[in-house]
Amino acid sequence: MRPLRLALLTRRYPPLIGGAEKVLSYLAGALAVEGAEVTVLTSQAPGLDLPTREEVAIDRGQGRLTINRLSTSRLRFVGTYLYMRNLARWFDRNPIDLAYVSMLKHDAYVAVGAGRRLGFPVVLRPEGAGATGDLAWQSWGTFGLQIRRRCREATAIVAISKAIEAELAGVWPDGLGLRPSIVSIPNGVPVPLESWQRRPDWRLSPRAAYVGRLAPEKGLDTLIDAWPTVRTAHPSASLILIGEGPERPTLERRAHDRNLSIGRGQAVEFAGVLADPSAALREADLFVLPSREEGMSIALLEAMAMGIPLVASSIPGNRRIVADFKHGRLAPPDDPGALARVILEQWSNFDRAFHMGRAARSRVEQEFSIRRVARDHLRLFERLARPQNIGQQTTNGESRC
Repeated sequence: MRPLRLALLTRRYPPLIGGAEKVLSYLAGALAVEGAEVTVLTSQAPGLDLPTREEVAIDRGQGRLTINRLSTSRLRFVGTYLYMRNLARWFDRNPIDLAYVSMLKHDAYVAVGAGRRLGFPVVLRPEGAGATGDLAWQSWGTFGLQIRRRCREATAIVAISKAIEAELAGVWPDGLGLRPSIVSIPNGVPVPLESWQRRPDWRLSPRAAYVGRLAPEKGLDTLIDAWPTVRTAHPSASLILIGEGPERPTLERRAHDRNLSIGRGQAVEFAGVLADPSAALREADLFVLPSREEGMSIALLEAMAMGIPLVASSIPGNRRIVADFKHGRLAPPDDPGALARVILEQWSNFDRAFHMGRAARSRVEQEFSIRRVARDHLRLFERLARPQNIGQQTTNGESRC
């Protein structure tokens, strides 16, 4: 059978890194390993000297991965227009079997229109729920309502979390007639060969780490407010925040106002974006995710895959993958006192925290590994792009292709 020709659309792609960008890069590589011909369509980041077309080497498997960076502009609306125009032109010139789109925004509008015009299925993928999610953006973003109407014409939508699935069902209830089918497939991450190991002298200077954007929805103000209490019990405890975002100046002022020293090896370190955050996590003794909103956190899944003890906020997206006292600990969101208590409990019973980390790693191996998630996606893509082959398999027990 000829390999599936897939186009994966995402406005941003590594080296520009966020949760959505990271998971799409993982998925693109895993789909290629499974034999698909994958083309990533993304924008050329202004100011970065990146090739417009890049062939990525695949270590295993028979597939192919190509990254096409389409020209755009620093000017906000001009850049969006150029990107959308270049996406449409790419579809007109390159035959594909299916398009898979990250976020229900301008990329989705172009892809669904091209799919309707050229006859290929389009699968959409919202990346978040709640006030910062895709559907919320459609209610206020430029041309958001037009984009929402166009998204209704997609072939299917992948929901990575129950919260996203519920939001989609609310916007497109069954009573309104035709809507895209909603398919539940979680995020996936690579599982490292070596699991996290505790440092022999961790009690002398315990370290906690956060990885992700420094944004309001991540609840980092709650973590900063909790840190003086943690330092009362462990005066040498340090917190490293890995990532960048609009909240960094506010968080730095907040730490200063609470008499927390800032800098490498100090009470709080703002490390910025690291090329390899996993190395910093392996030097930490706890992963903390105090978010107010999450769809399905890639940073949390990666920490679980590593096996490091963790504390996460007890919000629906986190409860979907972490069972309290089984895979880690959950703390109420927006409660600095409760968050500090749970962090200290993890460190006071570190053997228990260690074994919860091992259970978390096992769960990711079984349910959220990128290999399993890629295969789930390929089954969906095959069904949508080659429905006649599914029928042959059902009738004859095997495909004749």
